[in-house]
Amino acid sequence: MVTTSRPSVNVGNVNVSFYTLEQLSTGVGTLFGAHLKRDAKLLWDEYGRLGPAIEDMGDVDTDRLLARARNMSELFASLEEDLPKYLSGLLREARYLLRSCLYAQAIAAGAPCFSVRELAVRHGDPNLARLLASRQEGESTVDELNECLSRLRSIIGEFPRSRNGSLEATVVNEWGQPSDLLSMAFMALGISGKGSDYAEVEKILL
Repeated sequence: MVTTSRPSVNVGNVNVSFYTLEQLSTGVGTLFGAHLKRDAKLLWDEYGRLGPAIEDMGDVDTDRLLARARNMSELFASLEEDLPKYLSGLLREARYLLRSCLYAQAIAAGAPCFSVRELAVRHGDPNLARLLASRQEGESTVDELNECLSRLRSIIGEFPRSRNGSLEATVVNEWGQPSDLLSMAFMALGISGKGSDYAEVEKILL
């Protein structure tokens, strides 16, 4: 935890993220917060603030999370305008939403899980761990994007119609009105950086 906002950094195979207390508070009721509350190991808390912040993360409203994910999926309704230019960012977003929805399903079923490898075992699908992994080797492909989107549709249903027509238009039209849609458009456009999904958006989304 830090006093001023800082970007995440990669140290070898480890991604180190920094959060102010205010930023961390946006994790209340999110998957990120639930993951911290269940699995975090507190190594150092000099001022005694981090521990209470983690304990206050609360429960995840999975119905609300899935509804928000469906709203964000609007960005996949204009692929004809956004591919191939933004393939990498759209695939990153698709993985993020699919992973989040699968975690939400696990929580709703009373068996929380925050590991893509464990999800793969539970679903009897070894390929799922590779598909959902944050760190990927090789170039992004349309086939991978289509697979993620197909799996995502099976959870949240058909994606809403695009109100803006493209990712770039979404940023222009939503600018100045902070929203899930704008934050996810930033992620898909690659504006937010190249660290972990949690660290790259203005606030913790899901």
